[in-house]
Amino acid sequence: MDQIFAKFRTLPVEEQLSPSLTRRRYADFPVLIVDHPRAGQACLSIQGGQLVTWRPAAARPDDPGVLWSADPDLWRRGTAVRGGVPLCWPWFGPSGPAGSPSHGFARTTDWELTAWEEDADRVVVECTLRPSPATRAVWPEEFVLVARYTLTDTCLIEIEDRGDHTATAALHTYVRIGDLGRAHLAGLGPEHTDGLTRRRYEDEDGTLTPVDHVERFQTAPAPVTTVRDEVLGRIVALAHHDHSDVVVWNPGAELARGMADLAPQEHRHFVCAETARLGRPLVAEEGRPGRLAVELRMTET
Repeated sequence: MDQIFAKFRTLPVEEQLSPSLTRRRYADFPVLIVDHPRAGQACLSIQGGQLVTWRPAAARPDDPGVLWSADPDLWRRGTAVRGGVPLCWPWFGPSGPAGSPSHGFARTTDWELTAWEEDADRVVVECTLRPSPATRAVWPEEFVLVARYTLTDTCLIEIEDRGDHTATAALHTYVRIGDLGRAHLAGLGPEHTDGLTRRRYEDEDGTLTPVDHVERFQTAPAPVTTVRDEVLGRIVALAHHDHSDVVVWNPGAELARGMADLAPQEHRHFVCAETARLGRPLVAEEGRPGRLAVELRMTET
């Protein structure tokens, strides 16, 4: 069982939204908990409008869940939660205005729960982010950003960017793995730029087995990236939609030692495969929102 879900489902219920969806609170973090017989188990953080964990209903009893997230005891209000699927928007990396948060403000701002529905096969949760004095101080655009989570035997994550502006974005998926060096990525495409050396590489076979610090911008990825895990005995497939890039990242041992929200050796248990709009930014126009999505599916090997 996913350890974060196991911890969160013991929290008092503040509101029963539907038979399988509840609103609860962990310390000062409002959270949503999904526990559905067919759509599986999931936790979402209102800060960041962020899926933190997801475990499909068909998973083996000992399966720890598809997503890795940091121990909630290490979460800090106003600081991005490391893990799950952070929503990087309206910029990626440190490219925002001076003094603004890396990867944008969507990860550190409270979202509004605006819709939900449930039936025998699925749960859908929708969260919305709108401008505030804090967002206008670093990005003066008017916008409505909607994140929609559709849980069935897969997990579909969609963002819809409404307004009249251009932005970069990424769905920064932390795929849980058994051990770094024993998880193999495929479908990355024939070319990438190395974020550490700034060198460009071409004519590759689209595969990678990360063993330490990696930061790669795959600029011609296949529609589906797979992560084959020797230790957990499974394959996680990420089907990308409306993307231009896939970013692969792990901090490696040295960088991880300086991260307060990573326990020792925890970097060995995730690899990030990020559905991104970097080379081709999101363009939102009147009546024509920008879109980005990823669908996660887990199968046993």
